[in-house]
Amino acid sequence: MFSFLNRTTTSQQSTAEMGSLLEMQKLLKKKDEKIRELQVQLERKDAEIIELKTKLDKYQSVFKPGMAAMSGTAGPAAVRRRAQGISAEPQSMKTLQDVTKQKFKKYIKSKR
Repeated sequence: MFSFLNRTTTSQQSTAEMGSLLEMQKLLKKKDEKIRELQVQLERKDAEIIELKTKLDKYQSVFKPGMAAMSGTAGPAAVRRRAQGISAEPQSMKTLQDVTKQKFKKYIKSKR
């Protein structure tokens, strides 16, 4: 009779172990599915990041830096104008020496 009880207890233990094993397998399967979903999401977001970086590089090559700040609200009045400059031929040393030796006429300022 003791061996019968012992077998029943062993049978119940193995059934309980099988139940917990099945539960563990189900949990493991759910975790694997979740990992796959997250990997797909990660790949999709990585592809989107690459696409956005490509677009950013494209726009930066077309627009000058700082143009985005001026566009829209500022209008065309905020466009920066370049300063006017005078371009002259480079002077040779002989010309410079002539200018430094030359005496200019002095003019007396009138008192007001």
